[in-house]
Order: sequence, then structure tokens, then C-alpha cells
Amino acid sequence: MKMAVSGDVQLHYEHTLRPGAPALLLINSLGSALGMWDNQFEALSSRYELIRYDVRGHGKSTTGTQTEVTLEQLANDALAVLDACGIARAHVCGLSLGGMTSMQIARQAPDRVLKLVLSNTTTYMPPRETWQSRIETVVKQGMQPLADGTMERWFTPQFRAKSPDQVARVREMFLATDPKGYAACCAAIRDMDLREQIGSITAKTMVIAGLHDPATPVADAEYIHSKISESTIVTLDAAHLSNVERAVEYTTLLQDFLLTE
Repeated sequence: MKMAVSGDVQLHYEHTLRPGAPALLLINSLGSALGMWDNQFEALSSRYELIRYDVRGHGKSTTGTQTEVTLEQLANDALAVLDACGIARAHVCGLSLGGMTSMQIARQAPDRVLKLVLSNTTTYMPPRETWQSRIETVVKQGMQPLADGTMERWFTPQFRAKSPDQVARVREMFLATDPKGYAACCAAIRDMDLREQIGSITAKTMVIAGLHDPATPVADAEYIHSKISESTIVTLDAAHLSNVERAVEYTTLLQDFLLTE
């Protein structure tokens, strides 16, 4: 099992070697793990030097001693993974919290980013009280109380009825998340405000939105698109985890964008 070190945290990652190919880093959402990209893995690993990792406190990554972390720390974690893989520059694709982290990477380390994909994400997510309540819930009661509501936000009713196995797989990832790690990452979202800062992003960017996403609605994606000059925006008939709900379309969009000049 491969581990990268970032401060007092060990980050579990997978690195598919493909010498001479461009590198692509995938960053998972809050409450999931690198397995959320399984539907994209085969197609992407055949063309890219693919790196995916478990965000701190998620999957097989450790949580560390800090009860709260910042978006800058999460970006540093991602850069530590790239360093461990010997990757100087990579395409970066993140969903939800992964998208927030990707925006921070593109701001603080623009020389490390080839192209940027910001999926089902936002620059600002008030109110703070909602996140504080969620933190207190998981610290006291664990992940179980949030599971049903999370799956309802992540997938449309139609997908939950049609693909129960896929939903069950993602739910299992959610329940396996360390509550302390989840809470620490919630604090990063609670304190985040990238609304004015993302205007400095220079990487060519694709913004992906879910038409039925209650967590990060289309309006949030449109705002990101309006602030990043070299950006395009596309929508998918999905809720929050669009890469799972519309796996084929998502993968095609991603490949087409990365292949264009």
C-alpha cells in the first residue's frame, strides 16, 4: 500500500504508471474515498499516468492530530501525493471538496497544474452553523446519522431506484469514513471563501454541474465559470456525484476536454 506523508498524516494513494503520458490527479469528495472514481479508472488509466488518493481522514488515509484543517492544508496534501509520485505537473480533477481543493491548488501552485476540472463544487458554502452542526453530529454519533440524507443529496431518486448497488457501494465508503477526519474536512468547507480569489486561476478549466444537485447547484458552477477567464461549463442530468450517476458521459467529457488544445 502506497503512502505519501503530509505533516503528521499518511495519505493512501494509487499511481498507475504510464511513461510519457500526461499525469492526471483525481481528488475525492467529502465522505468518499478514491473508489468513487472506479467508473472512470479503466478509461483514464489507459491514457494517463493516473493518480488518485484518499483525502485525509477518508478511506485508508490517516486523520492526524488536528481536529480542524484548512483548504490550504488539503491542497498541500494533494501536492505531497504528486511529489511522492515524482510528478511535477498534472491535470487536476476534483469533485465537491475535491473541486474546492483543486481550486486552491490552482491558486497556490499554478505551475503544478496542466488543466483543471471542477466538478459539482462551489467557492463558498454558508451558513457556518450548518457545518458546525454536522461536525458536532459526527463527532458525537458517528457517520450513520448523516448517511441517508447524504445519499439523497448525492443521487437522484431515479438513480437510487435504478442502481441500488452503486448507491450501496458509495454509502459503504461514506460509513467507513473516520468521523474525526470527516469533521476536520467539514471545518475547511465551513471556513472557505474563494469567491474573489479564483479570478487568479489561469489554467484552462472545465466546470461540471449537476442539473439536480442540491448541494452545489448550477448557479454555483456558473459563478465559477464567470470568474475563471479560460473556462467552459457543462451540465449533466445528475445530482451531486455526477461521475457516478452519469459515469459514461462524465468520462467522455473529461477525456474530450483533456485532449483539446
